[in-house]
Amino acid sequence: MSTTKPTIFITGAAGGFGQAVARTFVRQGWYVGLYDLSEAPLTELVSSLGGPDVACCGTLDVTDIESTRQAIQHFGEHTGGQLRVLFNNAGITGVGAFTDVSIEHHRKVIDVNLFGVMNVAHAAIPLMRNTPGAHLINVSSASALHGNPELVSYSATKRAVLSFTESLDIGLEADGIRVSDLLPMYAKTPIILDYLSQHRKLSDKDIKLTPDDIAAATWKVVQTGKFRTYVGTDTKVFAPLSRLFPYRIRKWVSRKVIGW
Repeated sequence: MSTTKPTIFITGAAGGFGQAVARTFVRQGWYVGLYDLSEAPLTELVSSLGGPDVACCGTLDVTDIESTRQAIQHFGEHTGGQLRVLFNNAGITGVGAFTDVSIEHHRKVIDVNLFGVMNVAHAAIPLMRNTPGAHLINVSSASALHGNPELVSYSATKRAVLSFTESLDIGLEADGIRVSDLLPMYAKTPIILDYLSQHRKLSDKDIKLTPDDIAAATWKVVQTGKFRTYVGTDTKVFAPLSRLFPYRIRKWVSRKVIGW
């Protein structure tokens, strides 16, 4: 089977940002590829979206390069070798003071959030080179803008994703591939809601963004080609201030916000 629709490959598609992006792009007439660690919830999602005419799905462990290559190959078989947009979204977190979180879990966060993003991009770029107007979108975070003693490895990986995005934006320009990133503040996703019970000060009422907000921002990035997008009022305010204020002021603000 091959589609004539514009195509998007989504990692971490079983819930949160990935699922919301899938629904938004299907409404806009796109064909979506849904990939995550477990295929069962994805099969249900494909059915709810409209079936195999609008979506395909498969298992993907972004930390495993062979699994990643197989997922990209599977997608290409459904799209005639086309990959218009890569939504590089899969990620995990680990909450707690640095030494309260095992070093093994810190490594897992790095494997998923950084090497996973790199694995997917590396495997997908050959298809993207053959797709006019291809666009690679990496999901970073507002946590990339400042250190967070409760999210040490998560913040480190998300900041690294910014550098990775900048490097690819330069390196892939000659191939006609646009590269962008998104930096959302906390949103109402399972990964963040599970995190609330461990966070010092964050509460449900403090979380204003929803997955649909991130999906809308993603759609806008695809339409405009904007390089970097800060999602959420707090992020839009803090981003320019983080460049203007010296570290000691940013540190004071972060400690007040986190309650450290």
